[in-house]
Amino acid sequence: MFPGVHGEDSVARLAHSDTLLLAYQLPLPQALVMAARAVAPDPVWTRALFAAIGAGVAAALAAVVWRLSGPAAGLAAGALAAAHPLLAYYSIVPYQEGPMMLLLLLGADALLDGHETRAGLALGLAALCRYEAWIAIGLVLVGRWAREPTWRRRGRAVVVFGWAPLLWIALWRGLAPRGTYVLDLDPGAARLARLGFLATKLREYSGLALLLLATIGLVLVAWRRDRRWLAGLAYVATTMAAVVMAGHEAPPGGGRVSERLIHLPALAACALGGLALAALATRDRARETARVMAVLVVTALAADGLRRTHALLAEAARDPALRLAVAVAAFADQRLGRGERLGVAAPPVPAAAIADYVRKVERAGGDAAEARRIGLALAARSVDAERVAAQLARPPATVVTTADARPALVAVYEDAPAGSTWPLGPALVRFTAGPRAVTVHVAAPAAQSGANGTR
Repeated sequence: MFPGVHGEDSVARLAHSDTLLLAYQLPLPQALVMAARAVAPDPVWTRALFAAIGAGVAAALAAVVWRLSGPAAGLAAGALAAAHPLLAYYSIVPYQEGPMMLLLLLGADALLDGHETRAGLALGLAALCRYEAWIAIGLVLVGRWAREPTWRRRGRAVVVFGWAPLLWIALWRGLAPRGTYVLDLDPGAARLARLGFLATKLREYSGLALLLLATIGLVLVAWRRDRRWLAGLAYVATTMAAVVMAGHEAPPGGGRVSERLIHLPALAACALGGLALAALATRDRARETARVMAVLVVTALAADGLRRTHALLAEAARDPALRLAVAVAAFADQRLGRGERLGVAAPPVPAAAIADYVRKVERAGGDAAEARRIGLALAARSVDAERVAAQLARPPATVVTTADARPALVAVYEDAPAGSTWPLGPALVRFTAGPRAVTVHVAAPAAQSGANGTR
């Protein structure tokens, strides 16, 4: 129903599925994309893998909350997470948050079970997905250092839990490759505005009913003073403080960050909501009635969540750029022979976006010269070409944008710069979506290149 791969990072991952390291991003999610695309190039299989990981997040949350507060709380929390619009919407395309949350929850479950080595492995793998997991490792190490009596045991804890960040830092001699930045230290960023933006997004995606339940659950945690719950909530709060203070501004100058950064608060809301519903279902008086009410509430919230997820996917599918990419990719999949390539002439990455990137690296104290070199490479790329490559059921090298390539077909976007395409043969089909259009041509034979125009 929704064949298009929505998003930005998800498109870049599929379009560059022959590359492990993408800018500053940690490698494990991309390794999953590379493996899936190597086995089956059709992006539907990569999406199925990440959807399975998203389902695993809901199951892992259920297991952790079950261990903390009983089966009723665990089952309710898992059901709420499975149908949460934010978690569902971003789990069906290859984003990093799903693998990170799954591994964090597996690590938490192992810690609760007293298996430190298994917990260290899971948390270390989570730290190879997103930097937010590094905060979890830091908090675990603070707790271990406070309890361990000797430096030897403290050093062992650093190795068991901190192995992944230590290896990554040793590899790059810092937090990320030269010319990139992890912490957005731009003094001009409007940080306080981010808090209101993220709170608004959490309300939009979660809904007032779930947030009310989560508030009740939070009151229960404070009243019971369960240190295990408090430790998890402290991690979420610390991570969000880091996001507000040093998260990547998106877009640069907009004073905001990506809405995806509310994944952890959304997951916490599901956990706390499950706790609140379990408390309702286990009341001494009218227990059977309370259980029925709790089940009805979970069912209603899940149904509403699925309805809103469908609306989000429908809205994404209406995006003209995505519609054109899906149409071009479907046509090319049918017409291209084995090993043949598709040329795409489309608008390049805006110069202002590249300048903003270089400025951010400079203000973060990074390697400005290397950032400019990366910027020059970005200037030769096209977001539309990457969208097409992400939709194709073929290797990413099928799509080419350079003049020295010899494609069999050429897709020309009508807003592409003049002279940015190859010599063209007959037009085969024209697709339109909103204000944009693209025409797919047969590429002119090499012998005719000097006789044909470029547009």
